[in-house]
Amino acid sequence: MALEKKDKKMLDTMIEEEISKIPGLVRNLRLPQFQDAFQIKNEPEYVYGYTHGAIIGKFETYYFVVHSGKKPNGMEVDEIGKTIFEKSGEIRNAISKSS
Repeated sequence: MALEKKDKKMLDTMIEEEISKIPGLVRNLRLPQFQDAFQIKNEPEYVYGYTHGAIIGKFETYYFVVHSGKKPNGMEVDEIGKTIFEKSGEIRNAISKSS
């Protein structure tokens, strides 16, 4: 079973919310205390991975389990991944604008 319409809408909303947080994330990563602790070599790739992980973490573990009462099945996981992949250009664009 693929994602229900309400779940897909929530996923799209969560993706947009995480994209809107990218400028703040980049600013924080550039603070001396973060630079010393994380020692990030490729900031854009780190931010992309962080954002991707935040979307999956929030949607699959928080929203999906809480609202559906179960973990997503294989087809649902595939659709989640496909949806995030389709938005990867927007994510990378927000990262490049913040750099």
